[in-house]
Amino acid sequence: MKAIIIAYGEAGDIEDLTEEISSTDYIICADGGGDFAYKNGIIPDYLIGDFDSIDQEILSFFMENGVDIIRYSKDKDYTDTEICVYKALELGCIEICIIAGIGSRIDHSLGNIGLLHIIAEKGAKGCIISKDSTIYLCRDNVQCHGKIGETVSIIPLLGNAKGLKSTGLKFELNNLNIEFGKPIGISNEMTDNKCSIEIENGEILVIKLNNI
Repeated sequence: MKAIIIAYGEAGDIEDLTEEISSTDYIICADGGGDFAYKNGIIPDYLIGDFDSIDQEILSFFMENGVDIIRYSKDKDYTDTEICVYKALELGCIEICIIAGIGSRIDHSLGNIGLLHIIAEKGAKGCIISKDSTIYLCRDNVQCHGKIGETVSIIPLLGNAKGLKSTGLKFELNNLNIEFGKPIGISNEMTDNKCSIEIENGEILVIKLNNI
């Protein structure tokens, strides 16, 4: 099963998200992410958070329309988006896509990227789709779909990345090792409408920029 989590950030145009949203089993909004859902005619299955950022009229609308509202105290040990991830995992989802998980708050952005590691640790696949980019965490292999000429960057996470291979990139990876902290994987380029990346050992972020 698949879950879409709409966070409070920069989501981009709804037209670019139609395929993701139409193919999901659950839609979960994290607090202010409910504003984006409401403005685009989306009724989520769950609305979760301390509700300090959602428009209160929108919150009332969802209450009146049967959305499962789960309220938490503002003084908690988890972010709203993190709680949504755990809810998706509880529902049995093996694919979790966080929409708008990247924004002007770099602390929240980095925290949401970290959630991709948590998702992987639980045996699920995760990604973040924002206005300008799509971010995947890869421990084995991943496919990126996009346009010829779009930028793809590969960044090691948690340590060195070993045995990287790729197809569909301008600078192909052939058993490449990338040391943690080295930016050698920044700004590669798609040569097809999709590219594939494999890793033998380690964990990487694969970031596709929507720059075409």
